[in-house]
Amino acid sequence: MKDENDLPEIKVTTKHELRGVLQPKLVRMISFTVITVSLVACTVLCILAIWKFTESDAVWRAIATFIVVSVATAIFTFVNERLG
Repeated sequence: MKDENDLPEIKVTTKHELRGVLQPKLVRMISFTVITVSLVACTVLCILAIWKFTESDAVWRAIATFIVVSVATAIFTFVNERLG
């Protein structure tokens, strides 16, 4: 009888390379940085508005800007990787 360890190993690997017009890793890093900086700035403005150091109108504009920037960078990253 053959032992289980005598069976040949079968390794299946899939090659999934990210491709794009620009380097996908660089685009992801830039997108992450932009979204992180926007989130930190928005958070600081929210905290300042809570403590009444800024107007609440600035907070809503910051949140709207954060959403627009986040969506734009996410779309750019997607388009670069899928269609690039």
